[in-house]
Amino acid sequence: MKSLKYIVLFVALLGFTQNESLAQCGGSYSTSGNEIPCGDDDFPCCAVYNACNGSRYASGGCHNYDPDYSATGGCDLSCAPIDNGVLFLLLGGGLFGGFMIKRRRETELLPISAK
Repeated sequence: MKSLKYIVLFVALLGFTQNESLAQCGGSYSTSGNEIPCGDDDFPCCAVYNACNGSRYASGGCHNYDPDYSATGGCDLSCAPIDNGVLFLLLGGGLFGGFMIKRRRETELLPISAK
């Protein structure tokens, strides 16, 4: 069980660090030729700072409006980190489930008269 904790910790750290180091634009984002550069009134640039084609990666020429991601306002959100509230719910649910499993195992070991 100790090694499982270390494996989970390593995978979590790897997941948190890979967003910055994957590409010059951010994540696996690559231009396909149909991107609209900043300055067009009909198609505003991506407004999400952490998006793969957001203003954080403007120096790499990636800050644009991408019609492939029109549902998210032209932003490729695969580089954006997970929301803290969602992360809190995921970790809290996992901990709660783990405690319930542990509690169930402990009650199975008790004699019938103690239940």
